[in-house]
Amino acid sequence: MTCAISGVILSATKRTAAFVADNRLDNLFAGGRMLCDGAMGTILLDRGISMNRCYDELNLLQPATVAAIHSEYLHAGAEIIETNTFGGNAFRLERHGLRGKVREINLAGVRIARQCVAQIGKELGTNAYVAGAIGPLGILFEPRDQSQLDKARSAFAEQVRALAEGGHGVGVDLLMIETMTSLVEASEAIGAARQVAPRLRLVVMMTVGEDGNCLDGSSAEAAAARLTDLGADAVGCNCSTGPASVLRALGRMRTATHLPLAAMPNAGLPNVVDGRADYFVSPTEMASCARSLFQAGASLVGGCCGTTPAHTQAMTLAMRNR
Repeated sequence: MTCAISGVILSATKRTAAFVADNRLDNLFAGGRMLCDGAMGTILLDRGISMNRCYDELNLLQPATVAAIHSEYLHAGAEIIETNTFGGNAFRLERHGLRGKVREINLAGVRIARQCVAQIGKELGTNAYVAGAIGPLGILFEPRDQSQLDKARSAFAEQVRALAEGGHGVGVDLLMIETMTSLVEASEAIGAARQVAPRLRLVVMMTVGEDGNCLDGSSAEAAAARLTDLGADAVGCNCSTGPASVLRALGRMRTATHLPLAAMPNAGLPNVVDGRADYFVSPTEMASCARSLFQAGASLVGGCCGTTPAHTQAMTLAMRNR
């Protein structure tokens, strides 16, 4: 298979050969299994950080707070942790007056995660990986507006460049494009990643509604096929309306792609009471969900909104018991 994106032609075979040798990651993308971490934002909210704050800026202002959450996930058994950079793109940061700090915020996010992996790895005798989290830009896309698409590509490229800076062992080990609601936006994110950091493996996850279709109306099957053609190394689904919808979508995606699958559901839709969001899916239920996701063919499983290190620990135990 050969992928052509904006003049950059990169065969899957050449990309695989270009990856830095790493047996465990090689195994994951060859169909093995690994456990990712869970939510960052909802934990920050639960610990008293106002939702009006820019959570990505905490990499600069409260790095110890971010590091504590990473460390809890690593102690719970996470083999991959995501950087606190979900909203670390120019469009989202500009809302907080932070447009000029894209590189600084993303570099700090990688540095914090790397330090946690090194420290906890020595403590536990384990080896975990750092994934660069890339979320949506937070804008509505007009597919025929080339100027808008170019700006989106540029914003994604700027973030990817910072996440990958320093190369192997300094930048991230892989990229995680997640919570994509539009295949148009996902296409620009993938194109940027392939242009800026072609050596990094790329996991791309859409979010789906209760019907199992993407929020732009695309079917799960069409999304999986399209993401495969665009050059992703693994495809899947995250967040959404909870474990059940992600499980259904994953089964449909399996019929449309040969790539490894990734699944990171939220802990259900929240019940908001007095400004507090309570999620109803327990750690025990999430562990059962993880087993079902692996049985459905997932290679990478983790959590999204509302999940905690307790959920990750339950999922870890479920994997070990298998």
